[in-house]
Amino acid sequence: MLMSGKKHVFKMVPGQKFSCGFGNYETYSNIENPRSMKKVKLIPVSEEDDTLELSIKFCSDFLDRLGMYCVEEKIIQYIRDDRPGYYENSSSFAYDNDRLVKLSVNWGIRNKTGYHDFIGEELKYKYLTWEESGADDDKYYFSDKEGNIIDSPDNKILQYSMPHHDTAKVIEDITSSKIPKSVLISSEFAKTFFKNLTGNQLEILADILNNEKLQILAKSLTNKQLQVLAENLTDGQFLALVDHLTNHQLQALTHTLDPEKLRIIVPILNKDQITNLVKDLNLDQVKAIFPHFKTDQFMEAIKTISNDQFVELIKDASEEVINVIFGETVRSRLPVLVGTLKEDQLHNLINKLDHEKLAIVARELTDDSDKIQMVVKSLVNNPEKLKSFAHGMSHEQFTELLDNLGAGELRDIIHKLPYEKILSVIGDLRSKDQSNAIIDVLKEKLNEHSKQNKEMIEMLKQIKDDMPDIGQAPDFTIVDINNDSLLFI
Repeated sequence: MLMSGKKHVFKMVPGQKFSCGFGNYETYSNIENPRSMKKVKLIPVSEEDDTLELSIKFCSDFLDRLGMYCVEEKIIQYIRDDRPGYYENSSSFAYDNDRLVKLSVNWGIRNKTGYHDFIGEELKYKYLTWEESGADDDKYYFSDKEGNIIDSPDNKILQYSMPHHDTAKVIEDITSSKIPKSVLISSEFAKTFFKNLTGNQLEILADILNNEKLQILAKSLTNKQLQVLAENLTDGQFLALVDHLTNHQLQALTHTLDPEKLRIIVPILNKDQITNLVKDLNLDQVKAIFPHFKTDQFMEAIKTISNDQFVELIKDASEEVINVIFGETVRSRLPVLVGTLKEDQLHNLINKLDHEKLAIVARELTDDSDKIQMVVKSLVNNPEKLKSFAHGMSHEQFTELLDNLGAGELRDIIHKLPYEKILSVIGDLRSKDQSNAIIDVLKEKLNEHSKQNKEMIEMLKQIKDDMPDIGQAPDFTIVDINNDSLLFI
């Protein structure tokens, strides 16, 4: 919805030719081509806005017997009473050839004959600004290209020349009349009415139309108008509306709705709508919309989203969610993911995979030693998963890994890898120095364990000596299981 105080700047150019049905009793002052005048077309400076046109409607002063002589596009009539939308001594803007002019009409008598004298006052304005107030008193004024106001009495005329002025009255008419479907769905009606509705007028529309008319009219709205309308509907109205939108409208609408409206719209989308929707979602929208999917929609969406979208979706998911709810999808996408993810993305994913999926990763990284080292470093603080990943590596992969470990990495990692795997490849390393370095680090680690074990044995013996009532106990025995020395009493 348009925010209060937002400015929309337009460049003025000649638009469509218009006819006022001029008769025989008219004269023209400073108008070069009265039969080929053109409406003022408003070209938006910003791509966010739509093209508009200024309306043609101006009147003479009030004549006692006849009323006001009023000119509109294709209509000339006398207005006898104070009808809304018609103003005494009013003017309109138009193009006479390439000149912007202010049109007005006066009544005069020459040679005992009454004439309507049409006057064109040339103007130099090039830009017009529409400033929304958030209420019903939007401002319209001539301006420079940046939207800075040009102080002029002509700005007052703009207040009833802009197309939004007339549509406010038409909305009121809708409330008191039954417009046939044939009229509502006509392209002419949509073109002349709905195209130029403001946010405030759309709010009024949401309040007064029943579901049937909403469904018909929605097809004539732009995406921006549809968003404003949807935000102001009740939940019931919104549900009634959604089922009648085109796929394009639905897709555009879902991209812009707040979480509450998303909660309503998403569960009723069909398979094709889900597919069309999710493929264009940005990463933030992916995370916002997925919690609202039903199970079958969820599975359909998962098959459709890109790898980047999928990574964003599971980025903050727990290990259980990744391996259970997303399990099958993760399994099928892993070959691509491990080859394309950046280091931080891969680190986040790897640490949440179960042992089965880590084995898949190991198999897929056959020819990528850099990625293998990246995975190993990611798992260095997760020893069980590191061992699981290492067990899944081929003989060649594991050999290359050990070949490429630097001195610092050796100390951090080697003792966390399976000893039997290390022993099986130690003789195949390219460098004898590397083999010796690995053996030295392992010896050092084993000596540390041995020292710790001896200290533990002595401490336990002391406890046994200090507590004779503990009864008879067997001697201490040390058993090595999975690289760790365990003590049995």
